[in-house]
Amino acid sequence: MKKNFLVLAFLTVAGGWWMAARPGDIVTDLGLTTEQVRETAFDNITSDQLSLPYTSKVRQLAKNIPDGSRAAAVNALGAVVRSYVSSSDFQTRYQDWLKDQYRISDEQTREATQAQSTSMSDVQSAYSQQVAMIQSTYSQMPPATLSMLIQSQIEMVQQEVTDAEGAEKTAKIKELAELKRLQGLSKTNPAEFKKQYIAHFNKVLNQQVAADQDKMEEDLAQSKQKAADYQKRLAEYKAASNLNTVLKQRLNEFIALTGSIDFDAQLTRNGSRMEFVNPEYRNKSENWKLLFRMGKEPVLAARSFAQNWVKELEVKK
Repeated sequence: MKKNFLVLAFLTVAGGWWMAARPGDIVTDLGLTTEQVRETAFDNITSDQLSLPYTSKVRQLAKNIPDGSRAAAVNALGAVVRSYVSSSDFQTRYQDWLKDQYRISDEQTREATQAQSTSMSDVQSAYSQQVAMIQSTYSQMPPATLSMLIQSQIEMVQQEVTDAEGAEKTAKIKELAELKRLQGLSKTNPAEFKKQYIAHFNKVLNQQVAADQDKMEEDLAQSKQKAADYQKRLAEYKAASNLNTVLKQRLNEFIALTGSIDFDAQLTRNGSRMEFVNPEYRNKSENWKLLFRMGKEPVLAARSFAQNWVKELEVKK
């Protein structure tokens, strides 16, 4: 997950200005809807980029907030955000988002668990059972059915002869000759044809089993590696799915950020722009500069709100 600052959700709904004239109905006072506030809260939790649902009307309302009322506005909007984050709707939405981020599903979890517990002997046993089932099915077929099957095999091997080269081509030509011999036998002695065809079929099948041994080992190794990669993602998902832990981390990040801001920093004009006199501040993050522009009163109110929220989350451990 990307690093982000949770409580910027309730700090930045007004787009970098400060909030409604009457904190009793902060959302309405800013000309916003509950859905806009919820979307902003969710976006700011799940992204490192701030999402600001403001319009010119919201901006003007926020600019008119008098000194002394801004802290109350911050606390009011913070309460709205906290209420939504605590809701079952948010919990479900957050879990669905996390599963998508980490590519987690119940089906993949079952497959990974099964792959981790599967041994080479399990694979060989399952393969042997499939071979035995095929052999049993063929042995029960009447000669007429086997005669139709051998014609399909002849056509397939003929194509393989055309595509093959070298030793492989020589082997395919030999196999084709044997199939044609058996096909001729099916017309003169059906019982003997079935006996010899089944013997030939089992021989080819056993050769294929031996040839598939290395591939089975390779496939199992890849399956186990894929399962291990998935289990790592699953562990990361489970750690992130504890919303209280994530909230505390984001809130503490915000608390640390707000504690680093120098609200007495001096600005100077550089052409059409204002910039910090202290060159160190010019390299601060956009979030740091945004909070500086918001001013001391609302930012410290938000910091206090975040600290109280962390304390409540600690109690819920």
